[in-house]
Amino acid sequence: MVHTVKAGDTLFSVARQYGVGVDQIRTWNTLRSDSLALGQQLRVAPAGGTPAAAPRPTVASTPTPSANPTTVAPQYQAIAAARQAFKAQAANMGTYNQYTLTFPMPTGGTGTATFRDNINSSFALYKDGIMYPGRSSPKNVPLDAYLSVGLTPTLAKALKVVSENEGNFDAINSYDKAIFSYGFIQFAGGSLGGQSLNQLLMNIKQRDPNVFRVLFGQYGIDVQPRTPRPMLTVASPEQGRVLNDDEGWTAIKNDKRLTALFVAAGFHPTVMVAQIQSAVQGYVNPALGIKLTLTVGGQTFANVPVKDIIRTEAATATLIDLTVNQWITRTGQFFQQAIQQVAAARGLSTLQQLAGIDERAVLQTIVNNATDSRVRDRTNKMMNSGLSLAK
Repeated sequence: MVHTVKAGDTLFSVARQYGVGVDQIRTWNTLRSDSLALGQQLRVAPAGGTPAAAPRPTVASTPTPSANPTTVAPQYQAIAAARQAFKAQAANMGTYNQYTLTFPMPTGGTGTATFRDNINSSFALYKDGIMYPGRSSPKNVPLDAYLSVGLTPTLAKALKVVSENEGNFDAINSYDKAIFSYGFIQFAGGSLGGQSLNQLLMNIKQRDPNVFRVLFGQYGIDVQPRTPRPMLTVASPEQGRVLNDDEGWTAIKNDKRLTALFVAAGFHPTVMVAQIQSAVQGYVNPALGIKLTLTVGGQTFANVPVKDIIRTEAATATLIDLTVNQWITRTGQFFQQAIQQVAAARGLSTLQQLAGIDERAVLQTIVNNATDSRVRDRTNKMMNSGLSLAK
């Protein structure tokens, strides 16, 4: 089976589309980097075969609950009745189940989504989990949405470009240790994933409680304040009780109607802005908080804020993008090494001189130093994004 690369495709999105691993696509196509070209032909299955799938588990997957509102406890009847608006049909395809969902869209009309379980990935822990790339793209969101969460114009432009190179607002992954991940940066639900999705739900609720009630609350999904992360609660009409945190995310993973509920929510403007807000909290602020120890001109400067040196749109976008992919420790190392190398080559020896450093040269040095193709490709992409590199 062959896939023809189209605009917006990434190696990860193609892998998600066919339910295979990124490493498998790299191997089948002898790829040396993750960059794709329009029209490129990618093999997405072994030679002469269809996409590989892990063996089906011997224990049957949990069926989608179908509680009859008239047979559940009174306090859960309204929730059970509301969930009936989400319809899930499962077709056994031999090595996996394919689900077709229909559901009310928050902006009006009816939406549909199709996805499969039994994802073939080395990270798969749950055979009944799914991977859904989504269709609600950050490319359709205006810059004003990024400015609305308090970003400066430079940061807003940088994060918008970063978001357009990640996933979609309605993307879902429910097969790995995070139990249920959601959104353009895959905010994680389960405790092993850090529970950033709990905070995203709280951001939605705080921004517009009525929207939260319409999208989540009426279906029995809520979030409560707690330190350090809010707590998820999910009403279970079938069990007659409330499920918290990991138990709740597991119920959302198992009930494909509730999975589809998150797909629908990904098209609501409030949810999109809340995801941008969560990205600022989880990645932009940590990236801007990186401090470097720089040795230049025979002097060592400790705890230098990276934002005092890296200030252009493209370099700031790279700082954020690498933080999303590599987190702050490695990202700080990349910039520290590159800044010192450029400073040595150009005779820079003071903090004032470092503040005026050529940021294009810094990014090119990160590319030249990179041993990880993801670092090289992401940095190149930001350099060629059209964002400014002028101080």
